[in-house]
Amino acid sequence: MKILHINTYDFGGAATACRRIHLGLLEKGVDSKMLLLHKSKNIPQSFKFYTNQPAYKPPVKLNLIKRVLNKIGRIVVPPPPPPIPKEKRIKDFSKIDPRAEYFTFPYSPYDITLCPLYQEADIIQINWASGFLNEESFFTKNTKPVIWRMPDLYPCGGGNHYEKGFPFESFKEEIDFNLALRKKSLSGKNIVFVPISNWVKQKAEDSNVIGEFPKKMIHNGVDFNVFKPHNRGFARQVFNLPENKIILLFGSDTLTNKRKGFEILLEALKGIDQDKIQLVAFGQLTSTQNFNCISVGEVKDELLLSILYASADYFVMPSVEEAFGQVTIEALASGTPVISFPNGGSVDIIKNGLNGFLAKGFAANDLKDAINEGLNTNFNKDKLLEDVHQRFNIVDKVDEYINLYKSALQ
Repeated sequence: MKILHINTYDFGGAATACRRIHLGLLEKGVDSKMLLLHKSKNIPQSFKFYTNQPAYKPPVKLNLIKRVLNKIGRIVVPPPPPPIPKEKRIKDFSKIDPRAEYFTFPYSPYDITLCPLYQEADIIQINWASGFLNEESFFTKNTKPVIWRMPDLYPCGGGNHYEKGFPFESFKEEIDFNLALRKKSLSGKNIVFVPISNWVKQKAEDSNVIGEFPKKMIHNGVDFNVFKPHNRGFARQVFNLPENKIILLFGSDTLTNKRKGFEILLEALKGIDQDKIQLVAFGQLTSTQNFNCISVGEVKDELLLSILYASADYFVMPSVEEAFGQVTIEALASGTPVISFPNGGSVDIIKNGLNGFLAKGFAANDLKDAINEGLNTNFNKDKLLEDVHQRFNIVDKVDEYINLYKSALQ
């Protein structure tokens, strides 16, 4: 059984989840490979996209050794993309409406079916493939079972990845075009969609594009050899954090993303005794609105990130909309309870009083009340860890994918 994971990047939340599944499959002896449009990390059995198009010749300056390696498939040299039809040139979504967090299109100049890795695979697993997967040509040519993992709402609609705050009216023309193209491309195809939370699953069921397709909900998982408890005093020394404060930790890939709720968190914390708490943030922090916040910047090493989680008394997840939220289970696996808005992923993860608290709504006061509730609760760390180990072990999630692959092949 040969699995090929399609992903545009090897960084970011969706890529991290894809990588964990891929590495888990390799651990179990499954032939798994990642095909990436943009490759920057040394992940085992991950490859940058290339094709075996006969018309393509390596540049003259490529030395002899590289030419030989390219011929036998040891390195990957992408061909120049074919010209894109004028009506399908991908627009800069920010010029349509800068209020959009993100907007992508179901077409690209790339033909994945020409890649040898595609041709040798038994099952294709699509992950976050915007800008890489040309849905129309791929699904016209594809002859293999497809598992389409849903890290967000993109497969449900016409280009938006989330809904709250998205300026749908500004993108009506693009959405209508994309929806028609996707419906036509997917019609009658052998695809199983994998939502990563019950919220995403419900959105998929309600979608007039993919509602009729079979679905299997599989949560994200975490590696407990990496994300685990650490001595809190030691963890605070590593990051030079105060030992006499209650530390609330927040983080995401980018702290400027309004959907992530950092500004709401700052507003909520204004109603809490500042002498007792210390806010710590990781990610691309640009402003804290003059709030007392310690920024540790980006933390790219996962073991170091686990130590950072363990330094905190609570992790706060103020996203107003989230498909899952891997940081939530990473924090829990490190022994830290989570205070969260009742966004899509957190509703599945948080059990009030056991591993954290869910706010009753999405206002700053709701989050403040949930934080205060957490501050007044003594969480049982052993039970918290037992729960996250039972429900979000990456080993168990990989087994679910293996069963799904076997079913798809049958």
